[in-house]
Amino acid sequence: MIKSIVIIGAGLAGATATRYLRAQGYQGKIHLVGEELHVAYDRPSLSKDTLAGKMVEPPAILDPDWYASADIDLHLGVRVIGIDVVNRQVLFESGDLLAYDRLLLATGVRARRMAITGSELAGIHTLRDRSDSQALRQALERGQSLVIVGGGLIGCEVATTAINAGANVTILEAGDELLLRVLGRTTGAWCCNELERLGVRVELNAQASHFEGEGHVHAVVCADGRRIAADTVLVSIGAEPADELARAAGIACERGVVVDATGASSCPEVFAAGDVAAWPLRSGEQRSLETYLNSHMQAETAAAAMLGNPIPALQVPTSWTEIAGHRIQMVGDIEGPGEVVLRGNVENGQPLVLFRVLDGRVEAATAINAPKDFSVATRLVADHIPVSATKLRDASFNLRDFMKAKAKAERCE
Repeated sequence: MIKSIVIIGAGLAGATATRYLRAQGYQGKIHLVGEELHVAYDRPSLSKDTLAGKMVEPPAILDPDWYASADIDLHLGVRVIGIDVVNRQVLFESGDLLAYDRLLLATGVRARRMAITGSELAGIHTLRDRSDSQALRQALERGQSLVIVGGGLIGCEVATTAINAGANVTILEAGDELLLRVLGRTTGAWCCNELERLGVRVELNAQASHFEGEGHVHAVVCADGRRIAADTVLVSIGAEPADELARAAGIACERGVVVDATGASSCPEVFAAGDVAAWPLRSGEQRSLETYLNSHMQAETAAAAMLGNPIPALQVPTSWTEIAGHRIQMVGDIEGPGEVVLRGNVENGQPLVLFRVLDGRVEAATAINAPKDFSVATRLVADHIPVSATKLRDASFNLRDFMKAKAKAERCE
């Protein structure tokens, strides 16, 4: 009988699992443990409305009063330093022990830092939590120039917010295009043009060598000698799964806690979900996805498995962003084998969807200002529905007709 469930990590995945457990009728103890003093909040807003000062603090994932009403034992502002998998206990920094029948690791990721000369200077920021967002906002209020090291999603989102706030913004990207890993070359190049249109300076093939300054950063110097003056620097070069507790406990990890499609780790009674979990993908890969929607799905899947109802859920990366005033949504990995099919023309103000089609099926899609088409695209990807590239290109063709055709064919079988 499961009497006590401990969840380490009180962010999105932890809160989602907690809510799901109670929704499924679990009446035992739930201990939700987090290093921050705050209950789970919306992290995507940290680079947007919270950073812009449009809201004082990011919205809560759950009503703060819900935890008490659901009889959740909150342990906030505390740190777990060890897991005893033999005796099924977690050890707090205070020395206290907490027993569990099931344990969920939802510890997320930590911002990757740069070990280069000058990295200790004041004025150099990362962005992972609400305190980071507040500190960066205060710096932008004082500073006239912001250099962002890294041209990924967070870097480009912050660039959008900062340029609209009146800062002078430069992005330094080590690769030959922005956003290659998540959006692919075509959309990355388009985003680069849109950011430059707003006034953001983009430096590609720019590897940061060291930071200059006396006490406070004054400039970023690139390996090729380029020197970019900076009042403030944001280092946004990715993240590392916070899997050190699992590693120390002997749980299998490889850039995250290795789990099966139900969230179960290599250790009985221990599960993982969210950014810390290296989860199996439908493509055959296994990795941490670092997306809001996937974290939510994984948390519910792992919670169900902890209650003895394992329902394997291979993941398809699904996320969204807002860059240069455009809403961009992604499902699957747009870079890969097959043909890229374009629907619409964003240059003419129309919505645009890019489909990656392989063997008559949509494997991935990226939508720009096209939420309705994206909703259908996710179904095409998830259900492996047969498509025609010619019809995909035709903006007058109703994408739902692909689903109707499949349903009709199945009825006739």
